[in-house]
Amino acid sequence: KDTASSMFETFTDLVVKYLYDPNSPLRNEDHYAFYAARLADSDVVEKVMQEKYAREVRLAAMNKVGTKAADFRFSDKRGRMHTLYGIRSSLTLLFFSNPGCTACKDIIDVLNNDPVISGLIAEGTLTVLNIYIDEDLEAWRSYMSIYPEAWYNGFDPDLVIRGETLYNVRAIPSLYLLDRDKTVIMKDAPETRLFDWLERL
Repeated sequence: KDTASSMFETFTDLVVKYLYDPNSPLRNEDHYAFYAARLADSDVVEKVMQEKYAREVRLAAMNKVGTKAADFRFSDKRGRMHTLYGIRSSLTLLFFSNPGCTACKDIIDVLNNDPVISGLIAEGTLTVLNIYIDEDLEAWRSYMSIYPEAWYNGFDPDLVIRGETLYNVRAIPSLYLLDRDKTVIMKDAPETRLFDWLERL
């Protein structure tokens, strides 16, 4: 392979690693989608990879920053049904989590113990919707004592969030910040970026 080809592949690997990898603190699907769209239409990319990049562009287009988040219904531990759009709050933190997830527990601890953020929750400016999108409800219920009662803690009874890909939840935890009208302010935000933003309110 010539130098130009090697450089192209190296740069592409770096873009994927830093902008699209779910574990990257710099991840940003909107920025990644610009690059992926060009790859999907590039003559130097193999057909199977073009299709992969095109699919990633379509997924990245869902619930983009500045657009309305997809609505869904969820059940709480008592079986009562709610919807995302039924939550009335200046800000809604959509928190996709799993029971037993260490990183999720770390986020819960910050939301509970950071004086600014916990104050926003206590005064009603920020509402947390902690949602479970998998099938093991026994595990979810066993973790209920960890979840604050002041939050909305629910599961997806229809399995449409994951099954119909209403949200491109590529890894757990995943955090979305929404405004009063459920417009996306942050999408799959790295927690440090989200916490810094909330602490400046």
